[in-house]
Amino acid sequence: MTRLSGKTALITGGTSGIGLATAELFVKEGAEVIITGQNQERLNQAVSAIGHRVTGLLVNQTDTNDAKSIANQVKARFEALDILFLNAGVTMPAATNDEREERFDEQMTINLKAPFFIMQNLAPLMRSGSSVIANTSCLDQMGIPGMAVYAATKAGLRSLVRTWAAEFVGHKIRVNAIAPGPINTPIYGKLGFTAEALQEMATDIQSKVPMGRFGNPEEIAKAVLFLASDESSYMLGEEIVVDGGWAAL
Repeated sequence: MTRLSGKTALITGGTSGIGLATAELFVKEGAEVIITGQNQERLNQAVSAIGHRVTGLLVNQTDTNDAKSIANQVKARFEALDILFLNAGVTMPAATNDEREERFDEQMTINLKAPFFIMQNLAPLMRSGSSVIANTSCLDQMGIPGMAVYAATKAGLRSLVRTWAAEFVGHKIRVNAIAPGPINTPIYGKLGFTAEALQEMATDIQSKVPMGRFGNPEEIAKAVLFLASDESSYMLGEEIVVDGGWAAL
């Protein structure tokens, strides 16, 4: 029997990278999967690539009203959820002296505020024995120049995981986090850097990771699957770091 047979999962930001890899793995493991995305064309492409047992929902992560819309659509079609992967996020590196208020607000909204209100609206639909996984970051425990705002959003999300774990354990909902390190995903291509600047940044990061490489989305997806499945049934409020040893060594 597959590990997620008969279960329904919702993955925010499921059109590329970690979200897409996790959706594909969840489907292989027997789940019915709902993915969200902010671009209809990319959403259609992701649904087509996964092929079956997947539904796409167009969601604007900067609009918290969309959290209610997600809940209403899930309730109308699937009635309830077993797995919620709060994956969608953005990063906008900038030194503190160079940060702009609109960039600060956008990261806080997408990375912290939106997951909070999505959780608030979807928690009533989570079945007994459900699992919620938040995508944090190894940077929530590191001090990396230029990453002040992004790291703060992820540290805030890590804090929410602890509180949610305490609040929802009585409803038999487990809440944990996955903290990726540098992963080969399209997120870096959205930073607006030149190809040369991206390569320089990647080389610098790679030199600091003990394993000497970036991770792959599939490696994170496998850890998310563990937290989503009954194999992690005694884990609560925890954060699994998958970063090639960067934060620990």
